[in-house]
Amino acid sequence: MNNTELHPVVEAAARDAELPAWARCKPDRRAHCVRVGELLSDWAGDLGLPDRDVARWRATGVLHDALKDADPDELEGLVAETWPPPVVHGPACAARLRADGVEDPAMLAAIAYHPVGHPDLDALGRFLIMADFLDPGRSFRSDERQQLRDRLPAEADSVLAEVLALRMQKLLKKRRAMLA
Repeated sequence: MNNTELHPVVEAAARDAELPAWARCKPDRRAHCVRVGELLSDWAGDLGLPDRDVARWRATGVLHDALKDADPDELEGLVAETWPPPVVHGPACAARLRADGVEDPAMLAAIAYHPVGHPDLDALGRFLIMADFLDPGRSFRSDERQQLRDRLPAEADSVLAEVLALRMQKLLKKRRAMLA
């Protein structure tokens, strides 16, 4: 495969929103993945990225939650480190893609770390975190999330900071509810 060709799994995800046979994605999750891919594709185009990168970004969104609906116990064997059940799908999906022959370090890191973030993520990884949270198909804080989407891709750094703050607030609220 030369430098301009995409891996067949990545190409299928970019072209037809096709998931690999090993994916475990319920219909509502699959729709979420397609919307995240569309957001990423739009932002990559707005940033003036080459067509190949626009396709990579779309595929990353389509593939990011490919194992989200799998049993977390089944995913633990795919990853070397211990990950909590709510986030193990990211590194497990990256591991499966790597095992299929996908050799795109930025894409694999974006998918692996999209649930938790990582200081070494490039633009693709940072935009995936934002697209995942800002998916227009989700109903919580819809007006606020629309306003954040409207500021992208131009204000990526400030929107990312706001998205991370909102995600932390949401997690803290859930934890309080679990302890009550």
